[in-house]
Amino acid sequence: MSQIYIAEITAYDPALPGEKVLRFCTGTGYTSGAGDTPAHAWHEPRIQQPANMQRALPLRGASRVGYGELVLVNLDGGLDDLVEYGFDGRQIAIKLGTTRPWQAPVWTTVLQGTMARADFSWSQLTISLRDRMAELDKPLQATAYAGNNSLPNGVEGVAGDLKGKPKPRLYGNGYNLAPPCVNTSRLIYQISDTALQAVSAVYDRGAALTAGAAYSSQSDMETNAPSAGQYRAWLAGGMFRLGSLPVGQITCDAVQGAASSNRTAAQVAKQILLDAGIASGDISSSDVAALDAATSAEVGLWVNDANTARAALDTVLGSVGGWWGVDRMGQFRMARLDAPSGSPVATLTEVEIIKIDRIANADAAIPVWRVNLGYQPFAITQTSDLAWGVTAARRGELAEPYRKVTASDSSVQTLHPLAETMDIETALSSAAAAQTEADRLLALYKVRRDTLSLRVALDASLAAAIDLGAVVSVQVPRYGYDSGRLMRVTSIRTDLRGGVLDLTLWG
Repeated sequence: MSQIYIAEITAYDPALPGEKVLRFCTGTGYTSGAGDTPAHAWHEPRIQQPANMQRALPLRGASRVGYGELVLVNLDGGLDDLVEYGFDGRQIAIKLGTTRPWQAPVWTTVLQGTMARADFSWSQLTISLRDRMAELDKPLQATAYAGNNSLPNGVEGVAGDLKGKPKPRLYGNGYNLAPPCVNTSRLIYQISDTALQAVSAVYDRGAALTAGAAYSSQSDMETNAPSAGQYRAWLAGGMFRLGSLPVGQITCDAVQGAASSNRTAAQVAKQILLDAGIASGDISSSDVAALDAATSAEVGLWVNDANTARAALDTVLGSVGGWWGVDRMGQFRMARLDAPSGSPVATLTEVEIIKIDRIANADAAIPVWRVNLGYQPFAITQTSDLAWGVTAARRGELAEPYRKVTASDSSVQTLHPLAETMDIETALSSAAAAQTEADRLLALYKVRRDTLSLRVALDASLAAAIDLGAVVSVQVPRYGYDSGRLMRVTSIRTDLRGGVLDLTLWG
C-alpha cells in the first residue's frame, strides 16, 4: 500500500480568457481512471510539498484564518507560463490517495481552501493557501449611501453628509442605536437597510417619543409627517420619521427577525454568512440546527461601519460560547464549545502518538471562580445632554455599554487561592439568557482543563475523521489518562510532506 497526493488548482488563464483547473501530484505522475471525474486526467509530478496547513478554533477571542503553502518543482521552467495566471481568491483542493496494485486509489480530501498568491522563484512555484475563512475578511455591509437626495425628496443622504458611507444593518435586537439621518428635510432616519420587525422605541436626549401608526411605503413616509413629538416607522425600509426637530441625540431600540427563532445566535450567524456571499450549501445545516438546540437565546448585532463578516461572526457566536470555522472540505461549521463528551471519532494511544506534551494554556491556566458577563449592549452610551425627565435609573443605564450578570463559586478558591475571574462581553439580549450562559461558563471553567500538544502519523482514516471541534480519546499511562480522556480538537497542523498531524487538544 502506498500514498499519493494530488492538487487541483483553479486558476484564471487570461489567454482563454477564463478559469481552468491545473492538476499536479507527488510521485511519477498520475492519470485518473475511467470512472473518475474528470476521467483520464493527467496530473504532472511536480508536488514537492503537498501542504503545511494550520487551522485553529478559538477557546476565547477572535477567530484565526488557517494558512499554509503548496510547493511545486519548476527547475525546468515548465510552469513559467503560469506567471500570467490569476490564483488569488480561487479554489484549491488537495487529496490523499491510498493505492494498492490491484485497485484504484481511494481518495480523501485533506484540504479544500483558497489561494492567496503565487510566488515564482527560479526553481519553485510556491502557492500560499488560506482556508475559506479568508473570504470573510471584508466589510459585511458593502452597500453605501448614494448621496443623491434631491431635497426634500430621497433617503440616500446628500454629498455633504452620507455619500459613500456604508448603510447600517441590524441583526436581531438593537439597543440605543444612533441611526443616521438619511433625509434632513423630512427628519427620516435609517436603522437598517433590511426590513425590521419593530421599532420598539425612539428617544430624543434619552426621553421616549410617542409611536404613531406605521407607514405602508416609502411614498407614504415621505408624504405624511407624524404629529409633533411622535415618530412613525416604515418597517420594510428599516426607517422612521420624526414629527418635529430633535432637541439632541436621537437614539432608538429595534428588532429584526420575524420571530425569536430567527434571532438566535445560530440563525443570525447563518444570515451573516449568507450576506457575506457564502452559498447556503456551504453552511452546515446540521450545525445550525444543533446550535439552535443547544441554545435558543436571542442576540443582536448592529453593523454601522466597515465591520468585517469575520468579526461579526466572532461577536455573535462568541456570545453563546460558540466557535466557527471551516472544515477540511471547505464547509463552514459552527458549534458551542462544551466539555468533550460522547463517542470519540478516534482513540489515540502510544501506537499512534509520535510525540505528546501537556502544555500551559494562558486562557485556562487556573480554574475560574467567578464569571462576569455583559449583555444587551448599547450602541452608544450617554452621560450628558439628557432630557430633564430621564430618571436617575435610566441615566445610570445609559452610561454603561453593557448590563451585567455574575456567576460565582467561592469553593473553587479552596484548592486554587489564585482562581481567576472571567469577564465576557456578549450580544445576548436578555438577563435570563445571560445568567444561563454565565452559569454554563462557570461550570465549564471552574474545573481542571488540560491542553495537549500531540503529533500523530497521518493516514487516510485519521485525515477523514479528525477535524476542528471533533472529540478524540487520548489513552496513555500519564495524568490519569490510563482509561482514556476525552479531548476536543482545537488546532490542526497538517504536514503532508512529513506525513504527520500536529494537534492541540483541550478537555
